[in-house]
Amino acid sequence: MNILRLISAVIFGALFVQGILLVLTVESAAPSIMKVEIRGSIQPSTASYIKRAVSEASKRNSVALLIELDTPGGMLGPTRSIVTSILSSEVPVIVFVTPSGARAGSAGTFIVAASHVAAMSPATNIGAATPVGVNGEDLDDTMKSKSSQDAAALLRSISENRGRPTTPFEETVIRSASFTSNEALQAGIIDFIAADTQMLVEKIDGSVINIAHEAITLDISNAPVEELRRSLLERFLDAVGNPNITFVLLTVGSIALTLEFVQPGILVGGFVGILAMAVAFVGMGQLPVNWVGVALLTASLVLFFIEAQAPGLGLYITGGILCFLLGAFLLFGGLSPPPINGPSFRVSTWVIGTSGLVLAGSLSLAIKAFAEAASDSSTSHTSGVVGSVGVVEARLDPTGLVKVQSEVWSAETSDSNQEIDEGESVIVTKMKGLKIYVSKLSGEQGGDRK
Repeated sequence: MNILRLISAVIFGALFVQGILLVLTVESAAPSIMKVEIRGSIQPSTASYIKRAVSEASKRNSVALLIELDTPGGMLGPTRSIVTSILSSEVPVIVFVTPSGARAGSAGTFIVAASHVAAMSPATNIGAATPVGVNGEDLDDTMKSKSSQDAAALLRSISENRGRPTTPFEETVIRSASFTSNEALQAGIIDFIAADTQMLVEKIDGSVINIAHEAITLDISNAPVEELRRSLLERFLDAVGNPNITFVLLTVGSIALTLEFVQPGILVGGFVGILAMAVAFVGMGQLPVNWVGVALLTASLVLFFIEAQAPGLGLYITGGILCFLLGAFLLFGGLSPPPINGPSFRVSTWVIGTSGLVLAGSLSLAIKAFAEAASDSSTSHTSGVVGSVGVVEARLDPTGLVKVQSEVWSAETSDSNQEIDEGESVIVTKMKGLKIYVSKLSGEQGGDRK
């Protein structure tokens, strides 16, 4: 008993000391600057990442949230979501366009405008926020006017909220203006120019900003920088949000499902097809989808299924491939709201061409192989018909119907000049496809067969 008490006392003592050390560590730890990165196009996964970062920064009592930005632009919906997250943040948000050579193109301009503190590295640029089509094409005059006025109003609202001049921000939309880091500083678009994060922190330290109409002084000189990395889910969504990857998944899914249609019971084809299609649809959720393109891709699957059920001249598979390729060109964009001027979401022509060739070749070979296998099986099953005796059901002149082995067959006389009346006995001499060739049964042949 004494030994048990001693062990218990040691365990409780260790836990108590560990708890004290943990509390002291937490209390002595300096508040940190949480850092996140936006590299590449603005997509729904980007918006969810920034929203999580704002929430985490608040929970951890971070002294600031630093967003390192390098983007050509992106989709309007996710951009508005990011702006909303930044404007509602209880933690100061610093947006830093870095490294040298980076840009805050198009949608990036809105993110910079929404920040509490905006900065750029030397040799970076910002602007060109005029709305365009999903694939970078110019909008018609009416749509361009509406989209531009909407984007300009949003930028005016953001810049007024942050106490920045509205005119240069409006010019990025109305005139597609772009600014270098020095020009942006002079125009009041940004607050600082810094070569790196350490220099930026030193320059920002002591700055006064407004959060929820309350002026606070930034004290961040001794705060360590803590990076919040993307979660596995966010990285997965970023990957499948690539239009080329999404389209390749659709191609793989189409091939696998068609093989399952051709030869039901393979299971592997069905599993791979459903999995590829499911992941592809997740990727499509990250992109501006044109549902006309989706409809064409669906039509192609229907045509592949019809061809698989009755392989013949290949008209259905040809039509299916044409629908598939046309759907690929129209898959992203067109009917969706246009993004802010930025990257194209079009599937690469090389990817479409390669996928089309692989699709056409693999499906043609598979359907042909399964059709031949089915034909061989049918031939093996009906080979016993040749040499059998039958009865004419409909006069052969020279074609008609013959009943053989309790089944009625389409028949033709072996001798095209021969005619055989209904009710007479015949013998099957050969078979071609589902058609039999017969000759009139003589008395001797009938006797032999008996």
